[in-house]
Amino acid sequence: MKQLLEQKIREAIQGLQEAGALSSFDIPEIKVEYPKDESFGEFTTNIALVLSKLAGKPPREIAESIKGSLNIEGVSSIEVAGPGHLNFVCADSYFRSVLTKTLSGEGILTKNPEKVLVEYSNPNTHKEFHIGHLRNVFIGNTLVNVMRKTGNEVIAANYIGDTGTHIGKCLWGLVTLYKDENFESIGNKAEFLGKVYSEAQQKIDENPENEGAFKALQKRFEAGDPELVALWEKTKQWSLDEFNRIYAELRVSFDVFFYESIEEEAGKKILPELLEKGIVRESEGAVIADLEADNLGVLVLVRSDGSALYGLKDIPLAKKKFEEYKIDRSIYVVDIRQSLYFKQLFKVLELYGFHKKMEHVGYEFVALKGGETMSSRKGNIIPAKHLIDDVVLRVTKQFPESPDAKSIALGAIRFAMLKHSGASKIEFDIEESVRLDGATGPYVQYAHARIESIREKAKALGFSGETANESISFHPKEKELVRELSKFPELVLEIAQTNEVHKLAHYALRIADKFHSFYSECKVINEEDKETTENRLYLVSSVQKVLKETLLLIGIAAPKRM
Repeated sequence: MKQLLEQKIREAIQGLQEAGALSSFDIPEIKVEYPKDESFGEFTTNIALVLSKLAGKPPREIAESIKGSLNIEGVSSIEVAGPGHLNFVCADSYFRSVLTKTLSGEGILTKNPEKVLVEYSNPNTHKEFHIGHLRNVFIGNTLVNVMRKTGNEVIAANYIGDTGTHIGKCLWGLVTLYKDENFESIGNKAEFLGKVYSEAQQKIDENPENEGAFKALQKRFEAGDPELVALWEKTKQWSLDEFNRIYAELRVSFDVFFYESIEEEAGKKILPELLEKGIVRESEGAVIADLEADNLGVLVLVRSDGSALYGLKDIPLAKKKFEEYKIDRSIYVVDIRQSLYFKQLFKVLELYGFHKKMEHVGYEFVALKGGETMSSRKGNIIPAKHLIDDVVLRVTKQFPESPDAKSIALGAIRFAMLKHSGASKIEFDIEESVRLDGATGPYVQYAHARIESIREKAKALGFSGETANESISFHPKEKELVRELSKFPELVLEIAQTNEVHKLAHYALRIADKFHSFYSECKVINEEDKETTENRLYLVSSVQKVLKETLLLIGIAAPKRM
């Protein structure tokens, strides 16, 4: 309807110009929006205010002229409000058409589909998978779901950090602090590696001799010492096994895996070319990209000791993504601390002649309520599995009759993290996340389960809810629901472009809120009024469909019972 209104308004303005009622000028973009106050109708536009200077007339006069030239099917009335806003009130036929389109799934495919690679998760081996990693996974997975929903071809990629100084420190800890340990007897080997890394970091920081021993081991490892390489490969697999277990639990999968150790070799091969072209240069034994002229500081690609940093690996990987996988758009989901780094990386690639659509989707820290900021170095991280187990336990107690407490628990965690914009730091409150009466996953899931209960009861009484009687008018609460349903396709398409996945969680809350409000005022099943019952069942079926699709895009189960 928004597009139709914009088209009809443009045609009306053109007609007024041809009739001499408005002067000749290029008609600017016409924006039809949803009014903040729903009492003003379904749609509004300020185009008359925009045209006032161009036409040399008061905006209300222009608005009245446009109103008099409009006759739009599905619109029952047009009102001129305030300084010159045009408000559109839709007829019942419009609301019925929304429900029909909703149940058919119409309007969610993009007109210009792309091949998109979304790189997310990106954990480091030899460190624990913590609650901060969960936020990354939830954002990335939701982006993948949204992109696919809108008709894009999506490659979900994971870039594993299996090289770097943290590996050397962990290996040093294993051969020094735990040289007599029977590794095979260890239960959770990935958790053990995280412990070893933090302990090794502490010992190295405390004693210069340990630092020297670590650096010597690091050089041996980088030179290909067979024993250290074998230990690295063995322990790396411990981490990968744990990552895959967590991904399976979160119901997340990847189409391709990249590894830092492999991309580092590609970076070393491309380095001479970067030097020859003057994109990077040597400086005090290091290799840098001087981006001061672009107000981006200096990007170090290789340290003075010869160790490669992220940039050297990400440059060839960026090229590989586009050249090998033939993508149109590349998205990096990485914490917000790396914002400058990605600006630097994209600039270096631009200087290299690589002009492609690349975006960084950043997000802030996660901490438990009352806790300090996590750090693998300090050893104070909260493992993801501990958080999941804790929330599952609480959900089991709160919803003892639920057939799938884990789905509700995972939904609670996902929703609590996804309802915040990436720019917001999260203080995760376990108690708050599982509440049934707040802005939570269980609250939204309960709305879906409640609708399922209504439909089952109606079916048992012989109602279908598959058709609607066009002669029955919509109740104001029904209109509120339909207005919200109508926004779903546009919202999903918007998120596919902006990457603002938190808007999906907010939308799910609005749907749940409006459904509960409707249900408290409007009796759905009335055996004495079968036509109204069928109409309302038709409506709640549409609500359930949109709510389920929204939850699935977020990666949350839509339970039939709680």
